[in-house]
Amino acid sequence: MKSVWYKPTKGNVTKRMKTIFYIIITVIVTTSLMAAAYAQQASIAGRVIDEQKAPLDLATINLLNAKDSSVVKTIFPDEEGNFQFQGIPQGKYLVSAILVGYDDAISEIVEITTESTTKKLKPLLLNAVNTVLAEVAVDAPQRPLIERKPDMLVVNVENSTLAAGNTAMDILERSPGVTVDKDDNISLMGKQGVTVMIDGKQTYLSAEQLANLLRSTDGNSIKSIELITTPSSKYDASGTAGMINIVLKKNRLAGTNGTLTMGTGYGFGHKANTSLNLNHKAGRLNAFGTYSYMNNRGGNEFDIFRSLMKENVNTDFQQYTDFNRQNRSHNYRAGLDYNTSNRNVLGILLSGYASGNDNNNSSNTLIGRTVASPDSTLATTSIFDGSYRSFAVNVNNQFTIDTTGRKLVADVDISRFSNQNKANYNNTLYLPSGDMKDTPLLSRSDMPTIINIRVAKVDYTHPFGKDNKIEAGIKYSNVASDNDMRFENQVDGAWQNDVGRTNHFLYEEQVAAAYANYSTKLGKWGFQAGLRSEYTISDGNSITLQNRIQRDYIDFFPSLFVNYSISDNHQTGISYSKRINRPNYGNLNPFEYFLDQYTSEQGNPYLKPEYTHAFDFTYTLMQRYHLSAGYSRTNDVIAESMNQNLETKRTWVSRDNLAKQEIWHSNLNIPVKITKFWNTSTNINAFYMSFEGPLNGQYLKQGKFAWQLRSNQTFTILPTFTAETSSNYRSSLIYSIYHIGAQWSIDAGLSKSFYNKKANLKLSVSDIFDTRIQDVRTNYASMNTIINQKNETRVVRLTLTYNFGNIKNGARRSDTQSEEKSRVNMP
Repeated sequence: MKSVWYKPTKGNVTKRMKTIFYIIITVIVTTSLMAAAYAQQASIAGRVIDEQKAPLDLATINLLNAKDSSVVKTIFPDEEGNFQFQGIPQGKYLVSAILVGYDDAISEIVEITTESTTKKLKPLLLNAVNTVLAEVAVDAPQRPLIERKPDMLVVNVENSTLAAGNTAMDILERSPGVTVDKDDNISLMGKQGVTVMIDGKQTYLSAEQLANLLRSTDGNSIKSIELITTPSSKYDASGTAGMINIVLKKNRLAGTNGTLTMGTGYGFGHKANTSLNLNHKAGRLNAFGTYSYMNNRGGNEFDIFRSLMKENVNTDFQQYTDFNRQNRSHNYRAGLDYNTSNRNVLGILLSGYASGNDNNNSSNTLIGRTVASPDSTLATTSIFDGSYRSFAVNVNNQFTIDTTGRKLVADVDISRFSNQNKANYNNTLYLPSGDMKDTPLLSRSDMPTIINIRVAKVDYTHPFGKDNKIEAGIKYSNVASDNDMRFENQVDGAWQNDVGRTNHFLYEEQVAAAYANYSTKLGKWGFQAGLRSEYTISDGNSITLQNRIQRDYIDFFPSLFVNYSISDNHQTGISYSKRINRPNYGNLNPFEYFLDQYTSEQGNPYLKPEYTHAFDFTYTLMQRYHLSAGYSRTNDVIAESMNQNLETKRTWVSRDNLAKQEIWHSNLNIPVKITKFWNTSTNINAFYMSFEGPLNGQYLKQGKFAWQLRSNQTFTILPTFTAETSSNYRSSLIYSIYHIGAQWSIDAGLSKSFYNKKANLKLSVSDIFDTRIQDVRTNYASMNTIINQKNETRVVRLTLTYNFGNIKNGARRSDTQSEEKSRVNMP
């Protein structure tokens, strides 16, 4: 971490960051003005009609180079059959019109000069072919479940039986190389510090907020999961383990169409979900919207054993906790995309959710020299009432400057997240006789949280010839969190504030970033080099404790990728990138979250960012089999630790900075077509992870080899009937002071299509043998702890999906337009 030239006073911060924000807004407005200006450049306009002079709006219009008839650009006419190519360089061109069932039509040669403005063509007449075409159903080829790309691993869950009816968190847990621990921390290839994005947009949420968002997102709305272990400089530098991008389904079919989904399931409790997706595309306008509702009852079991030793006197605690919860959520997305011209798309997206979580938990803790004959028993009941709200607005503009591929993309995002968590606790201590030892301790807490997020960015792409390209961009983000924890105890029938557990914490983080990325090809070699700079100002203020931590630093994050194509069947590559993981503002909050009066979790306002240097090697055989291997070193790694007070016999979890973490890792993806009806995909992830540094007054140095296996089998029994299984295994591993036990599970599902494949019924069972158990142990310093957690993993789900509306007309057109008109949002 490197300090810059001034101390971040409030006035300096506001002035500098507002200036950056206004600059970006100015560039975004300029984008739209440039779109209008370029619209006045040389263009070719025309109309396509049939023999009755009726417009043919489904035709494909190609601009061809007159010299060799190569395609320069493809567009589509509006509802009146009119079309226009804009921003055309000097040269000679032809225009062709193509439509199934008609003869092709081609124009005369059109010459564009420096003085040209708009060239008007004669109408292109398409004559109907005198042939009766049988109605056929053309199915797009289904992507494999696991797909390896040069810079990422893609899990295509759109048509997976095992994803139906699940939440985004459930699907993430089943993705290769991804693990989710007992506290909802997400790891990728064994490493924590993952940045989670949705449609290329960073979430900027605390761990609790992110977990709630993922559990409120219907898995039926997800197209794929992208696992990016070595991001380039055009991505945000945050996330030392890499990035996970959740890609939502997009509907680009012409006309009006939609999808209705209904599902039910049962695990620890009943579950229900339903969603409606609507899309309307006409001419230049595309309108879309999605609404989903989930109502899930469930729970989990949580057992903790810990032993404390003071002056050769041993005290054991054996805690048994049952969590019973009900989650209800409403989730919505609605937006418009409008082609202001053939090269400019303006979009707006509104999204949000409202969810409620009710948790009724009961805990019994046996306390004594040995838990076989306890001296006392602590009975704790806790009732949590949580409500979560989110609303976000995105305005975006994509402007294709010319036919060479120059492009300018601008985005502004404004969102607000709010929590309202209330809890009531009853702690009663009993003697072995069953009599109460002390008066019951009645407590209650109220923890409202508000998070405001503002992001603006501009990205520019400039190709040079066929194999050279420069990408550059600027970005500003502002995240402000207000967490007001109030804790009260009942004394003599009146509620009194507990000063030690009450805390008001404010946190603001601002990041201004700029990047440049250059890529080129030289024969069989491919090169990409980039540099990103991020200037960060953070301010964590515990008003109650009068403790304020301000930081101000600038960092540079280089990235380098080198690829070599040995032959069509052999490709290799190496890469390097530097990453940062800033402390989660929930972990910076110094307040204590209590499970009972003896166990809690506490934040650390002195956490520093962690930095990772990552090296990766990739090899692809026959464009199907993918091997990657690499090494990463993280300095000042943020690791979870456990602390004890031998006087009060309290134990609490916190996070501290260790000196370093090292990981050697490899990943192998093997897709195999065994028979015509049987396809498999196996992913093997192996890694050695070690931790080293001072922690809790001692020096920690430990590591272990671990591996993960995921094998998916797909069986096409009939054209409309398929089966799918997934086998998963993860060996034991070490993370910080914890030894985590092995896990395995098997999932299975069936899928049946009917009504011309408009409807689909899916039945799935996750963790058939109910074997996924979290077994966590630690024996470090004076701490001896065993944690066993059994989450709700065995769930039976039945999901019905029905597609309706104008499905056929837009299918061919959608595939062709995706390259020209679909919007890509990348940080």
